[in-house]
Amino acid sequence: MKKKRKQQQQLLAAAMTTKLHRSLFASSSTLLLFLLSFLSASGSSEAGDLDLLIAFKASISNPQILPSWSRGDLSPCSFAGVSCDAGGHVVAVSLRGIPLNADFRSVSSSLLALGSLQNLTLNAVNLTGTLAAAGEAPCGGLLSQLDLSGNILHGSLVDVHALAEVCSGLKSLNLSGNSVGNHPADGAAAVGFKLEILDLSFNKISRQDELRWLFSSLGGLRHIDLIGNRINGGRFPEIANCSALQHLDLSATGLSGELGVGALGRCPSLRYLNLSSNHLAGSLPSDLSSCTSLTSISLSNNNFSGDLPTDALTSMPNLRFLELAFNNFSGSLGDSISKLPLLEVLDLSSNHLTGSIPSGLCPSPDFGLKELYLQNNQLTGVIPESLSNCTQLNSLEGEIPAELSNIRTLENLILDNNGLTGAIPPELVNCTNLNWISLSSNQLSGPLPSWIGQLRNLAILKLGNNSFSGPIPPELGDCKSLIWLDLNSNQLNGSIPPTLAKQSGNIAVGLVTGKRYVYLRNDGISSHCRGTGNLLEFAGIRPEDLNRLPSHRICNFTRVYMGSTQYTFNNNGSMIFLDLSYNQLSGQIAKEIGNMYYLMILNLGHNLLSGLIPTELGSLRFVAVLDLSHNALEGPIPSSFSGLAMLSEIDLSNNKLNGSIPELGQLATFPRCRYENNSGLCGFPLPSCEGNTGADSGNQHQKTHRRQAYLTGSIAMGVFVFVFCIFGLVIVAVEKRKRQRNGKGNSNNSRDFYIDSRSYSGAGISNWKLTVTKETLHSKVRISDVFDPELLKEGAAVELELLEHLKIACACLDDRPLRRPTMLKVMAMFKEIQAGSMVDSNASAAAAAAAAAADDAFAEVDMSLKEESKEEKC
Repeated sequence: MKKKRKQQQQLLAAAMTTKLHRSLFASSSTLLLFLLSFLSASGSSEAGDLDLLIAFKASISNPQILPSWSRGDLSPCSFAGVSCDAGGHVVAVSLRGIPLNADFRSVSSSLLALGSLQNLTLNAVNLTGTLAAAGEAPCGGLLSQLDLSGNILHGSLVDVHALAEVCSGLKSLNLSGNSVGNHPADGAAAVGFKLEILDLSFNKISRQDELRWLFSSLGGLRHIDLIGNRINGGRFPEIANCSALQHLDLSATGLSGELGVGALGRCPSLRYLNLSSNHLAGSLPSDLSSCTSLTSISLSNNNFSGDLPTDALTSMPNLRFLELAFNNFSGSLGDSISKLPLLEVLDLSSNHLTGSIPSGLCPSPDFGLKELYLQNNQLTGVIPESLSNCTQLNSLEGEIPAELSNIRTLENLILDNNGLTGAIPPELVNCTNLNWISLSSNQLSGPLPSWIGQLRNLAILKLGNNSFSGPIPPELGDCKSLIWLDLNSNQLNGSIPPTLAKQSGNIAVGLVTGKRYVYLRNDGISSHCRGTGNLLEFAGIRPEDLNRLPSHRICNFTRVYMGSTQYTFNNNGSMIFLDLSYNQLSGQIAKEIGNMYYLMILNLGHNLLSGLIPTELGSLRFVAVLDLSHNALEGPIPSSFSGLAMLSEIDLSNNKLNGSIPELGQLATFPRCRYENNSGLCGFPLPSCEGNTGADSGNQHQKTHRRQAYLTGSIAMGVFVFVFCIFGLVIVAVEKRKRQRNGKGNSNNSRDFYIDSRSYSGAGISNWKLTVTKETLHSKVRISDVFDPELLKEGAAVELELLEHLKIACACLDDRPLRRPTMLKVMAMFKEIQAGSMVDSNASAAAAAAAAAADDAFAEVDMSLKEESKEEKC
């Protein structure tokens, strides 16, 4: 019995096992069939995507431009610019910037038909044709983002709407930079867009009816961008329903007129509003306060007027960016700004605001203001102490973006006094129109780029007060138009390349003519402010606001010159400003610098320069500031320096110079601090050269000079009184005749002044100057301005003789004994005048000589003034 039961159990178990095996087999078969079916479908999908992509490649003018798109690959997922999902379906195609030269029909019939495509980017691929072709083929229902910007596509706004309808899943459509517009709407009824984002910036939309049709068809649009279209006689459009609109950009579209009440009141969700660079006028509508969601408002460069809408602004608690610059707003700031806790950027510059800056502008350290622009208004009073609470107010930071090179017409790149880091982007070499590069007072580093030498239009290069290192590129000499080079206060090493003088004699004329500049002369008192001075683009800064410049805080800019530039040399000019101070330059000074004939400022101080001072530097006839201090220069001061008649400042201190300071010229007129700390240097104004074997001849000459000084002075006093009286009578007579001829009260209110008229006027010759009004600068009147050229011709010989007497008298009265002529020299000069050896029989030649002598006399008279200012500075 037990055995039979056991057999029954075994049979039941066997039956159940067999049934289970059959069930598992059936399930496995089903699963296998499912897998086979899935793989078959998947392969079919990949094959379809592959066919469409290959078809598109075949349609473009140069199929070889897509070499990786080949049927040899089993899957299109390996194609360049193609992305797939986990199942191998093509979900994105990006061919940005590839010159496909394709018609939009080929895109519509192939790429848009990809069934799983979600994102298609064909930016700047040279697409042509019309958008109407989109209706000729199906569009994948999953496509949500389509970027066709930067091409040559045509079509009307109705075609744009049709494209969005065909691609039913489309959320974002970018058609920026095409030729959409200028086509009639054909009376099409307004149909709401299903899109969320539509970018039609920089197209050809120019008619008011197009704008009206678009804004009556907003539908569910959240973002619309029309910047750069030009609407002829455009008025701000009526917006029937913009309940979903969050971003509206109508800047630079030529809109005019007033906004009017209700213009924006129906847009409660609006967050971004940009109406800048138009011709909108009137006051801001009161219902702007209903746009309580606004985070950014830009209304700059319009003609809005009236008081600032302070009440409306305080109703926008989320406001972060407020730009109202270059309008006609008036009134005071009030305290409304402090009631915007999230505000980061406030630009109210160039309006007519009055009153004081509110004391509560930055109520607490938590106030988030990062940028504040209030310049070019009529604000008065003091800057409130509470402004220090805005701890996030700062300057530009980060690297200079390489994308600036896309602005091929860029002329001025001025980014001084910021916190920029990194190197100068090499892509800027493509901006061949660059005329002014000014990046001083940042934290830029790396080597100076040699490609700057390829910028043939570059006139001004300012890279001072950074951390540039390495040698000065010799290629800078290839900048044929460079007249201003400032590299002070860096970490440059190596020698000064002689090629810097290559551009001398090859200056292109007129590249900076007529531009407004401000030159701030650094008097060198502050140890934190290095370099000879700062050149700024005037850029609309009011003269009375110059003390608000960032560099003014640490620099002693006691002399400020402003005006417009103009050339007076013709194709033979040279650099006029060269500042390489405060670096680690070594080796000898390149003698070729002496070829920069028109150089006015040369500062090589605070380097490691050694060797002799080149005698060729004496050829710099117009140099006014010469600084070679704090180097290791050796040998004597070149005698050629006696011919530097335009010098107003010189500093040769802290070197290893020796010998006697040349007596001729102006070198002995400067204070001793300009020559100190040169162990072998002697002669006035330093101690005498007695006991210095290298200067015996000069010492003996000085002794003779002193013995005769007192006798010379006594005789000269009588001569001076006599000659000065006659000279005065001549001036009165000449001026009287001049006024009678020109008419009483006739005066010229403008005069040409040089960059530093006080220091550089000298003999009245210059080759690069600023044109300003007489009221702007304190100028010196030259003798050639007093005498009429015609009158000089009439009595040239007589006036020349008087001027020569005056010159002798001034020399005799010099309060520095070593500068007075000896008795023998005085008698010889008088004898020469009486003999008439300096009087030309030709009246015109005599007139020219008289004018030159007059300017020389004036330069001599002015020496004591210049020395007095130097003594104060030292």
